[in-house]
Amino acid sequence: MSHDPNASALAINWQIYGSNGHETADLSRGVLERFTRRAPVDFGDPKGNDVWYEGNTYVKTIVNPRRINFVDNPHYMNYFDGFYSVDENAAPTKIKGHNCPVTADKIAVNHYYTKSREEFTKAKMLRGWACENKNPYNMKSFDNYDRNEVFDDGILTYRAERAKTFQLPDKSLTDERLLNALTVNLSPTLFPNTPKKFFAGKLETFLTCRAVAEYLKPKLVDDALAKSFEEAALRAMLKTLSNGVNLTQVMLFLNELPKILNSSCSAVDELRVAALEMLDQLKSFMRLKVMWKDYVQLDYIRDILTLGG
Repeated sequence: MSHDPNASALAINWQIYGSNGHETADLSRGVLERFTRRAPVDFGDPKGNDVWYEGNTYVKTIVNPRRINFVDNPHYMNYFDGFYSVDENAAPTKIKGHNCPVTADKIAVNHYYTKSREEFTKAKMLRGWACENKNPYNMKSFDNYDRNEVFDDGILTYRAERAKTFQLPDKSLTDERLLNALTVNLSPTLFPNTPKKFFAGKLETFLTCRAVAEYLKPKLVDDALAKSFEEAALRAMLKTLSNGVNLTQVMLFLNELPKILNSSCSAVDELRVAALEMLDQLKSFMRLKVMWKDYVQLDYIRDILTLGG
């Protein structure tokens, strides 16, 4: 993914596990021990047929939250223009919420869809979908997804190996590591001879730095250092914006603008002016492209900025 700057999420195919033949719920053992049989890796893959996508084609996503406009559903994020998710081989996914062909060689999500028949009927069928006020679960869906062809207890082996070296993270060093990260990323922005090209494409970096500095302020005994980092991040944003940004970067900036304007740093007024100039240019673009919904939304943002000034 590091070779593709627009790759903003990892879409992970799930693997559906069946009931293992269990009629009742044996809660004396955990889910991982009870259910060790699953469907074939490509279960549900249409193999060129664009009509039906089900089974293991579904994905769950590890996503960069700064690059999404909103969450469509648990399987798909609506990304800002130009960004997208990729599969485990870094190939862009093409279908919302799905990935075909199914691939699970490097990473997968174990999905215990049915569990035992008792758990399916007494829990899942009564609960319905977690994401919508619907209840599509019935015994037909149990029969469709109760797949047990492949024995796979790999997750137990992984858990056992992980337990040998697992340690809880030392959170006492978190603040120190964050301060070091801010120093590395923001120190070059403070020198007057830092070339303009250094700031190119780094808007997302500076947005993140500002958020980290804001997070640190109430955690430090003396918040002056965090405030200085926040001011440096905002100043760096100004330089990045003055060098020109693309539409996606503009949307990233506007998405964070309410938090930026809530800051007490001196750079806020300059960023407000920069945002107004940016909005005027963007509105002209939207008008030419007849993108009236986006135009009205930007006009609303501009009115709020003007009133706030």
